Amino acid sequence: MRIAPALTTCLLATACLAHDETPCTSEAEAKWQPLSAAVKKAESLGHQPKVAEIHHKCYEVRGKTKDGQRFELILNPVTLEPRPAK
Repeated sequence: MRIAPALTTCLLATACLAHDETPCTSEAEAKWQPLSAAVKKAESLGHQPKVAEIHHKCYEVRGKTKDGQRFELILNPVTLEPRPAK
């Protein structure tokens, strides 16, 4: 039966695309810095931000590096420190 290999491939691909859904902070949003500050931080690192959004109580900024490579920066919205890699 050919369904099993296709299903296995689909499940593996989905698992590989999964993001870490751990919140970056438990602080109230009133204590967060503005999202524009996260964009400015990415710019100060030499990046060209295209998208900035809130996801799982984290600021996510995506765009291109000065070398044209894609980047994703995940920041704590209170401190603007990058989330530690797992």
